[in-house]
Amino acid sequence: MKKFWLTLVLLIIMIPQVNAEDSNGLQAAFVRDKALWLYMDGSELMLQENLAISNLGWSFDGQWLTFEAKNEVEGEEPDIWLYHVPTNTHTKLKMVGHDVQWNPKKNSFAFLTGSFLTVVELRENKPIIHQLNGGVSHFSWDAEGENLIASASAVMFPDGWSHPRLYEVNWEMEKQNQDLDVKVDPLLTISSPLKLDELSILSIDAENFTWSKDGRLLAFVVSPTASWSEDSNMLSIFVKENKVLIPMGEILREEDWIKWAPTKSLVATIQGGGRLRGGVKNKTLTVQSVLPNQTKRFTPDGFADVNFDWLDDDRLVVARGKESDTLSDFRSSLILVNSKEDEQKSDGKPFVDLPAGFSDDFPVTLDKQKTLSWIRTDVNGWKSVWMSGLDGSDARKVIEGVKEVVWFEN
Repeated sequence: MKKFWLTLVLLIIMIPQVNAEDSNGLQAAFVRDKALWLYMDGSELMLQENLAISNLGWSFDGQWLTFEAKNEVEGEEPDIWLYHVPTNTHTKLKMVGHDVQWNPKKNSFAFLTGSFLTVVELRENKPIIHQLNGGVSHFSWDAEGENLIASASAVMFPDGWSHPRLYEVNWEMEKQNQDLDVKVDPLLTISSPLKLDELSILSIDAENFTWSKDGRLLAFVVSPTASWSEDSNMLSIFVKENKVLIPMGEILREEDWIKWAPTKSLVATIQGGGRLRGGVKNKTLTVQSVLPNQTKRFTPDGFADVNFDWLDDDRLVVARGKESDTLSDFRSSLILVNSKEDEQKSDGKPFVDLPAGFSDDFPVTLDKQKTLSWIRTDVNGWKSVWMSGLDGSDARKVIEGVKEVVWFEN
């Protein structure tokens, strides 16, 4: 019997962990076949299924995941769900809404229901809902996670359009009566039209807010009326210290096409007009400083860039392909770009090898693990998550069959 137990112990010790080579603190949520999955250290766990799931988001500490789940009824606001990783528990909020955004510093998040802005605090793993104010079109947390920046769209009056505005929203609990004291302070009225060289944009809305690392500069998109905004919008920078707005270039309203360098006040964007459904052309990786205003463009003639991420303060990886008349025919590969160099004249240095007919897109830098993640699409449209070192080494597939993936770094 003693020999049996000794043999059993040895066998347990010798059994390898699942994908042990990937056990490096990586954690992601992803959607596969109308189901929500958790990826952690090489293992997968299904969290929800048979739902139309979107807008995945991690809390700042990775303990909580939010997602939106919608029925097939057109026009309904989605349900908002929370998943608590340590206890493997799910909670559905009593309010529907959209555009859930986590506080960058605390376990709280905000969302919109129609035009009403709501904040949810998590106390003892339970959501406490505070409705703040209405009239909000889009919003973002400030860099410190203390206040919210909200935009109000322009509206049509008999004598023409009004102007979109930016506000700072803050609140505190009045202790005696436990009432919420909400304050809304005007930050900026956006002029209309906004002009830059030959580009002129009617200012109707402000969205896609992104703060620089030091919290001094706010990049966002000023958009015109709905149809026009599919083709042309204005990238703008709000300088918080002196409350001025600086037009920076033409851009689409695509998510993640505005990213600040990790520590420098350099903003990288994909600039250029023309909707993607009409073909992938005139989409240029652009790196700019604000004060002073300097611009470098890194996309050679005949090529288009569609997604990117910073590797560090100087280098970027961009998804680049030959210009195409249709979106379905566009194929991109990952290209390394050094922002210290002059504007690129060639198509650039490939980051990883790519089989013919495949496409690499959506690069994401996971700095703490010194890892780059991206989505690879095969010739049949099957999408998988790949990873490599930040130098492109050890490229490997980690997740099969994904629609959307959002990483969290421990």
